[in-house]
Amino acid sequence: MSWNKIAAIGDWSTVFPLKAIGIEAHSIAENDDAAKLLRHLANSKEFGIIFVQENLLERIHPVMEEFLDKDLPAIILIPSVSGSEKLGISIIRDTMKKAAGRDILAEE
Repeated sequence: MSWNKIAAIGDWSTVFPLKAIGIEAHSIAENDDAAKLLRHLANSKEFGIIFVQENLLERIHPVMEEFLDKDLPAIILIPSVSGSEKLGISIIRDTMKKAAGRDILAEE
C-alpha cells in the first residue's frame, strides 16, 4: 500500500477525461452511494489524492469529515464540466476562519 494513486469520483463527463492522464475514474450515478465509494477508496490506502465532483458534497460530507484530520488521502472537490458551484472555496474559507480567527480570504 503506497498511497501513490489518484482517483476521481463524479459524473461520467467529468471524470472520464481524467483517465487520459492516469487518474482512476469512478463514474457515479444519481442513485449510487458516493459516500460508500469514497470511504472504500480512502480506506484502501492506495490513493494519495481523491478528487470528488463538488456537487456530490452533500452526499459525501460525513465521509470527508472522517478523513479531515488525516494526512492521506487528500480529498479535493473539483467542479463539474458545467462549471463550479463555489463549494470548494467555501470549505477553504471556513477552514481558514477557524485557523486564523477571521475571514482572511474576504475581498476588501
